Amino acid sequence: MRSEILEAPSQSNVTAVLRLLIIENSASDVELILRQLSESAIQMSHTVVENKDQFHAALSENDFDAVLADFRLPGWNGMDAFHELRKLERDIPFILVTGTLGEEAAVDCIKQGIHDYVLKDNLPRLSVALVRALSDKISRDESACTLEVLRQSEARNRDLVDNSVYGIFRVSAEGKFLDANASLLRMLGCTTPDQLRSINLCRDLFRFPERLAEILAACRERGKVHGAEVEWRRRDGGIVAVRLDVRGVSIPGVPGEDPGALEVIAEDVTELRAMERQLLQAQKFEAIGQLAGGVAHDFNNVVGAILGWAELGIEQNRSLPQVVERFSRIREQADRAATLTRELLAFARRQILQPRATDLNAVVSGLFSFLDKVIGKNIEFRFVNEPLDPVRADPTQIEQVVMNLCLNARDAMADSGRLVLETEMVELDDSYCRFYPHIVPGRYAVLSVSDTGAGMDAETRERIFEPFFTTKESGKGTGMGLAAVYGIVRQHDGFIHVYSEPSHGSLFRVYLPAIPTSLAENNPPKNAALSLAQMRGTETILIAEDHESVREMARQSLVGLGYRVLAAGDGAEALALCEEETPALAILDVVMPKLSGPATAKQLTARFGRLPILFTSGYSQDNSVVAAANTQGRYLQKPYSPTTLGRMVRQILDHASPERATLFEKV
Repeated sequence: MRSEILEAPSQSNVTAVLRLLIIENSASDVELILRQLSESAIQMSHTVVENKDQFHAALSENDFDAVLADFRLPGWNGMDAFHELRKLERDIPFILVTGTLGEEAAVDCIKQGIHDYVLKDNLPRLSVALVRALSDKISRDESACTLEVLRQSEARNRDLVDNSVYGIFRVSAEGKFLDANASLLRMLGCTTPDQLRSINLCRDLFRFPERLAEILAACRERGKVHGAEVEWRRRDGGIVAVRLDVRGVSIPGVPGEDPGALEVIAEDVTELRAMERQLLQAQKFEAIGQLAGGVAHDFNNVVGAILGWAELGIEQNRSLPQVVERFSRIREQADRAATLTRELLAFARRQILQPRATDLNAVVSGLFSFLDKVIGKNIEFRFVNEPLDPVRADPTQIEQVVMNLCLNARDAMADSGRLVLETEMVELDDSYCRFYPHIVPGRYAVLSVSDTGAGMDAETRERIFEPFFTTKESGKGTGMGLAAVYGIVRQHDGFIHVYSEPSHGSLFRVYLPAIPTSLAENNPPKNAALSLAQMRGTETILIAEDHESVREMARQSLVGLGYRVLAAGDGAEALALCEEETPALAILDVVMPKLSGPATAKQLTARFGRLPILFTSGYSQDNSVVAAANTQGRYLQKPYSPTTLGRMVRQILDHASPERATLFEKV
């Protein structure tokens, strides 16, 4: 069909070639029809059929722009042909060209869908009827096309709304949900629209109703509100944080429109806000840890010197009890300072770890009897365990975690209560870890410590891992116990969660990443402690330490054990002392001016071959530097005592000289 024919309903403008199907058994009538259309300037091609079979064959072989049919035909009629056309779902203009047709029959034909009828004695009207029928067909096609475009547009928009990650809905002025997408149902914990309709926006949804009043007031004033953050109550009682875009959609004067209706787009930001809180907490602890680690690192040398000199004073004044007592008091206070330093380093994740494959159940079981005595008989104390995969951990540090958590729980129960230790294996997947940016999916061994004590409010829970923060009375605690727990757990690539409510007790859950059982190595046996006589020696020892008091304390300690000592204040001076000397062992501080410990060790081993190296430092970051620079070096954490230094020096030298070690074993 050519659209040019519809420029106007006049015969003069009919210039397109029309494809006509003529149903007629009279050749003379066909000739009259064709002559009349030609005189009307209608260009056409035509096919003539007389019966039903020819009609179906013609329709299957060609497309036609219009059908002209006689009403009365042998064995069938024009209306039969029209109904056959409709069965085939072919929308082609159909005009009856007939001799006589009663008024009732004509009306019935029009009602059934015939486009027009033309009497054979009035054929000049045929061209007008044909043009009008074709024009109506184009109008119908255009309307159908428009409706289809609208239908597709509505379907796309509906699909966009239904599959949006945002909750989209409309509510009446009374808070009744009028329409909502699937995302909103999921956001509110509803499984069906009926459940959503049982919720009222104004009465049930807002955790803080005053926020709704503020949004409605702003919407009345400005017409819309963008980015308002609120908290909603889910149908199951949970809380969800959402960010809202709200606008009024009522149109005054339009029937059926609610004058106070609102259209709302809600974005679930619960996960985002949880991650932000986690990140802010981590950043806060990182900043505090940097400060605490720096202070502890510098303080280590001072404490180490005090401890060393106090121990030397005790050893050299055994015959003077009063002097020994005073040195003992100095050492006692220095020990307390050293403990505080270690706790600061633990929080800052800067302490030295000696990790190995560890059974968490074995660690807790080994402490249980001791803890049972310390906690007291007025508190019910139980240990419930399940088989665990091994974790890579420093058992001594894990013991400190268990001790601190249990003692903290004991102190939270004034008179009596219940304290339960539990262990289990859990598998954390990606959906869980989305809420916690620092957590890696995988298998974790979990230690839970629960109590029935006083519990904590939200403000206290936010601060319990901060150094020196405590809720205990003055003088009852340093505020470093939980801070050390936090640092130790994080340094083991684990994490800790706290659940607590005032008057409902607390639950601490420590998660440590598990390692495959096949990777759990056999732990080496511990060396027996050496006696004072076994620690003595005559070898030449090189000491490089930039802190003068620590250097002198170490020098005198080793000289007192019989060693010959070369003492230097930095790496360059240490190398100079070895120009004409060959040390049996080098003790090097990791961080020194001019030349660092690892750099000094590199030159010493290049000069003397497999020279044993003992690095000293109080900072775990230094330990990683040492590991990268010298895989053969041993490590001694500051602050250390003369006895600890002497024992390690002897062990290293005996390892380098097995003959002497064997001799002492025989003795």
